[in-house]
Amino acid sequence: MPAPSLSLQSVPLTKPDGSPLTPEITLTFGASRTGLVGQNGAGKSTLLRLLSGAAPALGHIDRQASTGMLAQAWDDLSLTVREAAGMGAALARLARIERGAPLEDDIDLADWEAPARLAEALARVGLGAVEGTPLSQLSGGQRTRVGLARLLLEAPDILLMDEPTNNLDRAGKALVSRLLAEWPGGAVVASHDRALLAQMDRIVELTPTGIHLTEGGWQAHAKARAARRSRAATELERATRAEARIQRDIQAQREKKAQRDARGRAARASGGQPKVLLDAKADRAGRTSGSDARRAARLEAAGEAARAVAAAHVSPTRSLRIDAEAGRGGAVVLSLEAVTLRRAGFLLGPLTFSLSAGERVALTGPNGAGKSTLMAALRDQISPASGQLATTPRLAALDQQIGDLDPNASILENLHRLAPHLTPQEAQALLARYGFRNTAANAPVGQLSGGERLRAGLAATLGGTPPALLLLDEPTNHLDIETVELLETALQSFTGALLVASHDEAFCAALGLTREIAL
Repeated sequence: MPAPSLSLQSVPLTKPDGSPLTPEITLTFGASRTGLVGQNGAGKSTLLRLLSGAAPALGHIDRQASTGMLAQAWDDLSLTVREAAGMGAALARLARIERGAPLEDDIDLADWEAPARLAEALARVGLGAVEGTPLSQLSGGQRTRVGLARLLLEAPDILLMDEPTNNLDRAGKALVSRLLAEWPGGAVVASHDRALLAQMDRIVELTPTGIHLTEGGWQAHAKARAARRSRAATELERATRAEARIQRDIQAQREKKAQRDARGRAARASGGQPKVLLDAKADRAGRTSGSDARRAARLEAAGEAARAVAAAHVSPTRSLRIDAEAGRGGAVVLSLEAVTLRRAGFLLGPLTFSLSAGERVALTGPNGAGKSTLMAALRDQISPASGQLATTPRLAALDQQIGDLDPNASILENLHRLAPHLTPQEAQALLARYGFRNTAANAPVGQLSGGERLRAGLAATLGGTPPALLLLDEPTNHLDIETVELLETALQSFTGALLVASHDEAFCAALGLTREIAL
């Protein structure tokens, strides 16, 4: 019997309107663990939907394996944990039997091991006896754990996961990692979590020009990606030089023709040669000129095509710089003295700590420890219940919403809303610094790529004021890996103070954080 697998044969990934995201893909998923990467909008979620059972627009999918998609969100939060885990009907059947009121087929269909299997699955994902608890009473991370428990109970041949570690703390991420390591079947995981991708057996990167498959985990893929980009840049340089050489040759031919034409006109004007001879020369010149023009057009088109093909495989060079207000050595930019915070019945504190200019500090703690509550207080969104809190006026914040941008408004409209003190000229100048020049500033935020959205969010968040302290509250949650790397590079050269709340260990390591405040 063949091993369980899903095979795509000439299947393109497309947007809902039918426009292509990738060329046709031919690829097989089996017992290995495959990581899916690519820029936001590259088609990762689309591919997972196809693997889970959706019909492709073109091509064929040979489905020789069962699949299970990790559920992370439910439309109906009134569902109990047992119902969300897919055990509601089985447990209700047993309850009717125990009451002495079974339906006609309850005895035949009864799963007597259902309570024990559900309890075991919930225990494996770190949830206790919560079978009857509504999902509305659970945190986002706990709901993801319920989805993991459902996968354990369904036991499909191939797991399908779309950003499974988003919104999970370190313990939750370790749980997902452990489940994947112990899973006896295959898995296809779309993720920007580089620690999770490191344990994959292979990486598939989706791009508009096709897929790139690397055997091994993230480190192997990153190395292969760098080599591929270097080759693509070299090929683009070669094609650009070749196109320039063709243009020079064509121009030289045009200049020679112009010289010949000038000599012919001079000979005709002098009358020194018979008219019949001059007419014959003119006819030959005309035919040669037409042939040369057609040849030049073919060469020009071929050169442009070669350069365009090479350019399509080169990722655009992106850079980002975040200016900071110069801080004096030892100057305090944040101070809390016996601060307590109350929010929706949650009490945090008392907290006493400070940050100095240029410090890089990690704010850590499990989900529910109060990191977002503290960040809200530092942003003056809630007031302390007691104690003294002081921050530098040069404070900016970047969260997972990337500056609270309205996707239906333009970049410029968002900036005017979030930084109303800027004049129209100052707003245009600021956006130009972040790469949005002239009409580019009028692009709707919802149409931006991940990197563009980050640059727009930083422009709107900073509002033209260099910060002395930058608060980062899970800023990488919805960014693709390349955009995270762009942000890392910008923050590595940032000279202001950083307070970072993030469960992305690779991101925190790249920032060189030197101190930890644990909640």
